[in-house]
Amino acid sequence: MNTETLTASEPSSRQAHRISAADAADMLLRHRDGVLPALAVFDVRDENSYRAAHIDAAIRLAEATFPQQIRGLNRTTPVLIYCYHGNASRTWAQWFADFRFPEVYSVDGGYPAFSDALATRSAGQQGTPVAGMDARADLLAFLQTHGFDPFDLNAPRQHGLTALMRAALAGHEGVVDALLACGADISRRNMDGNNALWLACVSGNAAIVRRLVQAGIDIDNRNDMGATCLMYAASAGKAEMVALLLECGADPQVLNFDDARAVDLAATRSCLQLLRHTIG
Repeated sequence: MNTETLTASEPSSRQAHRISAADAADMLLRHRDGVLPALAVFDVRDENSYRAAHIDAAIRLAEATFPQQIRGLNRTTPVLIYCYHGNASRTWAQWFADFRFPEVYSVDGGYPAFSDALATRSAGQQGTPVAGMDARADLLAFLQTHGFDPFDLNAPRQHGLTALMRAALAGHEGVVDALLACGADISRRNMDGNNALWLACVSGNAAIVRRLVQAGIDIDNRNDMGATCLMYAASAGKAEMVALLLECGADPQVLNFDDARAVDLAATRSCLQLLRHTIG
């Protein structure tokens, strides 16, 4: 790439990150729903391939247009880049990282995988109506109080929170149970990429954590910064939550985007003791 007229302001050690096609689809759908305020999607395949088919809203990126695109893009904007199979996009993603874009992701599997994942996730976004006369009064009251649509339990509201996330954050065990019984989507993530389990950990409600894990929620979900619930609990000094997550099967060896594990983030001695077996 010719960068004679466009150079990084200073040497950067930032690294671009690889992202699964499913997670890329999740980010794009959250952006379309208004949950993720900004997102740039770039297609780095050849022009004919782009014209034949591309991800909706993706902009074709080439060496000739890179300087223009990078100048016009706010550095706080998350960037998704895909190619044919997920190889060339990693080089492009690193170029963005070299210019100090903190959230740059190369999509594993390229366009075919991204397109398939997007179709699969889009098909699963149908509204989930609450069962009419059998709907619990406390659930309906909760939905009304927080402005959620009873005919689309998965529709996000402020900060990208779904009804399930809001109930988990508030510690409403009965409402969480009712939402799970009505088929609320446990895979949804908010504007930061956190699922309902993270919100349950924030509230510190062990019963809700157990219910969500039993329902099959991704206990090792990494948010948009690569952090898991276990990392959050350790960094917040929530020793009881750290112990519970480990009991439920959380993986303490997962790395965030800074290559740190939960043990590296432990804020208290009690949290460190719970995670010391992961050292070495």
